[in-house]
Amino acid sequence: MTEPAKRGPGRPRDQQNTERRRRELIAAAYTVFTTKGYAAASTADITAEVGVGYGTFYRYFDSKRAILDEVVDYGLDRLLHEIAGEVFESAPDTTEFTVEGLMRTWVTAVDRMCRIAESDPALMQTLMFELPGIDEELDSRILGLGGILAATVGRFLSRAVDAGVLRSDVDTTEVAWMLLAMTIPPVMRTLRGDGPLDRQTYVATALAVLEPGLRAAQPN
Repeated sequence: MTEPAKRGPGRPRDQQNTERRRRELIAAAYTVFTTKGYAAASTADITAEVGVGYGTFYRYFDSKRAILDEVVDYGLDRLLHEIAGEVFESAPDTTEFTVEGLMRTWVTAVDRMCRIAESDPALMQTLMFELPGIDEELDSRILGLGGILAATVGRFLSRAVDAGVLRSDVDTTEVAWMLLAMTIPPVMRTLRGDGPLDRQTYVATALAVLEPGLRAAQPN
């Protein structure tokens, strides 16, 4: 009877199993970092979460810092998918812009961020307080992400200016950064334990300032 062929010493490891194990380690690191904090976590905590040995971890990553980049991508991808969705996707040229519609878009983004802060506070706390300051490389990545988001929102606002909905004398790039910054206080207050009523008060106050300042003058 012929025996099954055995894997030769030079044969590549099965790619599906390799990728599956890599994803497991990243997901485990995400759990450990958002639970214990990056500084307090160790590679032993990550391997224990998966149930593998040190050797398996170091087969995929050189260090705890090396897997952090993957964890950041993992968390940010989830965050952006939940918050942005299709909010700022390119719309047809026939889309009718209104100031009210633009403000609803911002309110939706705020609401989604606060919902994530309620359902997964560890993720928000890690992104806002734990990751900044770890090293210059990571700080640059976070700032770069902010720049990408601001540019996306800025393009969206520019189309509203072209449509005559927003004032033509406002700098859409600066307004985009301002809108991003204004999403942070309600998230921090949600993490503190404030409820939906507090969020509604904040949003109403922000809109009272934003709408008159951005709305294009109406012809007499």
